[in-house]
Parts: sequence; structure tokens; C-alpha cells
Amino acid sequence: MSNFMMNMISWVLLLLVILTLYLIDKVNHLARMYEPPAPPAPPVPEPTDPSADILFAGLDGKKLWDAMNGKKVDGFDSSLVDALRPHYEPILRNHIVATFKDGVHDAAIQESRVPSSQREISTVRGHIQSWLPPQHLGSVYRSGVEFAGLDAQHPDPEVLSRLKQTVDSVVDMLYQRVGITNEAPLSEVLFEPPAHAAPAEEEASDAMLALTDASDQAEVLEGDDAAQLERLAQGLEHAQEYEDQQRQDVAAEAAAEIVPEHEAVLEAKPA
Repeated sequence: MSNFMMNMISWVLLLLVILTLYLIDKVNHLARMYEPPAPPAPPVPEPTDPSADILFAGLDGKKLWDAMNGKKVDGFDSSLVDALRPHYEPILRNHIVATFKDGVHDAAIQESRVPSSQREISTVRGHIQSWLPPQHLGSVYRSGVEFAGLDAQHPDPEVLSRLKQTVDSVVDMLYQRVGITNEAPLSEVLFEPPAHAAPAEEEASDAMLALTDASDQAEVLEGDDAAQLERLAQGLEHAQEYEDQQRQDVAAEAAAEIVPEHEAVLEAKPA
């Protein structure tokens, strides 16, 4: 191989080494200029309500319903769900009962609305936000509205039976979804005869009795006043008669004293 070729190869190798060193330095420079993104800030925990039920810490609203349905909820140990089911049953029942009563109340004031899926339920440890499927709550609410429109004294048996079956089927479905046994039909409690008529009659009766008692007392008072006035008039009349008699007696005594004196004067004069 000639010297020229050897020189050419040497120069090419040298250029490759220089280019490699340049590229390495350039990469290092770019690496130094690159700033990695800051790590995400840890999530700020939401302030806890001191009056919230601490037994269901981490579960609220829709999360609570999902956990009771067997769904995995981030940040909550699913193994605790079975232990919480007995404590969740009063929350579920109170939510259903409150929705039914809303229907009865709204029917009385001739108002209609869509029941809210979320409701604050009081517990022995505070309160908790409960969430139930809106389609089920709508059936319970409409049953309450229709029940309020029935005759309080003689409701239609067929309509009443249909409403009870509707509510019981919805309640059984909700209880089954959360894995809780429904011990007794809730319709036996919800569909009691409306008591608003009886208290009204009792209040009216009490008012009449009060008015009667007041009238009787007024009559007694008026009778007592009349008797007192009559006795007072009689006493004044007797007192007037007594004073008149006294004046007559005094006048008679004075006349009796004057007559002897006049006779004595007449006797003393000469005949």
C-alpha cells in the first residue's frame, strides 16, 4: 500500500475520532441543559367534616354505594365492606323512607320534582352522604305521591296493593345489590293510613271543647257577677231601709219630747 493511501486512512480515522469527541461533548452539553420535570405535588387531602360518620371514613356518596355493591374503590380496603354492611342498612332504609315521605309531602302541596340521588343521612355517629340510583328512587317517590292521593278512610285496595308491590320490589332489589337481607317488607311501615285527617279532627274537637269550656266558664263568671250584683243591690236596699227607719225613730222621739214640754208651758200660764 502506498504512503498516500496510508495518509488518507490516517486522516479519515483522525476526523472520525474528532467527530466522535465533538458529538459526545454536544450530547453532554444538551444533557446539562435539560431540566427534568418537577415531581407531581402530593394531593392535598380534602378537609374532613368533624360531624361526618368516622366509621365510613373514605367512603361517601357514590363511592359508598359502589363499595357496598362489591366494586373496588381506590384508597379503601375492600375486605372491610362485609363488616360495614350492618351499619349501612339503616342508611339505605332511611334514604328510601325519606324519598317516599318527600312524595307524600309534595302531593299535599301539589308540587312535583325529581328526587335527588344524594341525600344527607343522620347516623348515631354524625351524618353521611348517601347515594342511590335515581331510577329506583323515582319509583319510590311516585308511589308516595300516588299514595297521598288515595282516600284516607277508604283507599282503593287494588291501587294500594299495587303501590306496596312496587315499593317492596324496589327495596328488595336495592337490598340484594348491596348484599343485605331485607328482614321485613318496608311497605308495612310506609303505607300506614294517612294520619293528617285524624289529628285535624282531634284538633278541631279540642278547639270546640276549649271553646265550650271557655263559654261555660264565661257563663259561670257572668252568673257569679250577676249574683254578686244582685246581692249588692239587696244589701244597699236593706241599708237604705234601715237608715230610713232610724230617721223615723229619731223624728218620733224628738216629737215625743216636744209635746210634753209644750203641755207644761200651757199649764204654767194663768187661766
